[in-house]
Amino acid sequence: MKERPTDKCPICSSHEEKVTSQVLKLLQKKQYAKNSMIFEQQEDAKGLFLVEKGSVKISKISAAGKEIVLQIVNAGNTFGEGSLLGQEKYADNATALEASTIFYLAKKDFQAILSENPSLYESVVKSLVRWMNNLNQVIENINTPSAKERVLLYLTRLREEQGQPLVQLSGKKHDVALMLGLRPETFSRTLADLEEEGVITMNHKMIQIMKSDIYT
Repeated sequence: MKERPTDKCPICSSHEEKVTSQVLKLLQKKQYAKNSMIFEQQEDAKGLFLVEKGSVKISKISAAGKEIVLQIVNAGNTFGEGSLLGQEKYADNATALEASTIFYLAKKDFQAILSENPSLYESVVKSLVRWMNNLNQVIENINTPSAKERVLLYLTRLREEQGQPLVQLSGKKHDVALMLGLRPETFSRTLADLEEEGVITMNHKMIQIMKSDIYT
């Protein structure tokens, strides 16, 4: 059976076929070129986005004009969930990191489905909780002064999320570095140091974690 856009959607995939069919009818397919803006901070929040192919950077511009990368959203994941629960303006920027295929579900369409299927509400809340957990990780990174500690924390989370010692970076090294609040060259140097210490071995975006406790 051919995979459908909703099959990996954390909000839609766990619901009965009637709900899935309603969502599929309302999804709008959009193509974004590399580095194109999907939405900007303070733009009217109009709906939910689901990445089918490619990756998206969610970021914020600080009062000092510095970009803070909050998350890198890969295929099968959603962003813009806050708009479904009454958010009036997007709080962040969303930028395609590469040529991407993204499905869009308008807020008004989702709310119509939600009125008939209130069980969807719980799925949206769970998705927002995951987003809040991610923000907490960003804050933890900011409060961790050592570059090495930030990278070790990140690798530990990857291992937990992916469930194996061979993990894949959540984006390009440059973007992961920004997400960790590091300069790209600092991130690369720290990875090289960890490889020299025997903590990891690297192969492009794949990293083999060699120790069960990477802090020892």
